Amino acid sequence: MNRALLVIGLGVVAFAVTLAVYVGTHLSSEVMTALTGAACGVGAVLPGIIVGVLSLMRRRDAERAMPQVPPTPYTAPQYPPVIVVASPNALPAGPGGWQGMYQPGYSAPVSARQFSVIGEEGVGR
Repeated sequence: MNRALLVIGLGVVAFAVTLAVYVGTHLSSEVMTALTGAACGVGAVLPGIIVGVLSLMRRRDAERAMPQVPPTPYTAPQYPPVIVVASPNALPAGPGGWQGMYQPGYSAPVSARQFSVIGEEGVGR
């Protein structure tokens, strides 16, 4: 079994080297530069990916090793229900309706409003 894996591995490496030499001799220098840059980019990112995967695997193993504690459900404080029942005669039937209950001093005075546009000279002054 070990000898078969060794032969298959050597065959894959030989195929990869042959393909690289063939492609390298038939491609232009611009394409080779782009492929080299892509290979260097993958090589630069690969260690970070490996470290990230290893740390995630370690965290998952640590979470699995912790005993499972059932979560305690949140119970909101119970207040008694508030029920408001207003009879039709509860509000005064005056000219203001429900607004007539307030004193006139608490309402804003109703008058013509003036607006001025910023940037216009002499308008609204």
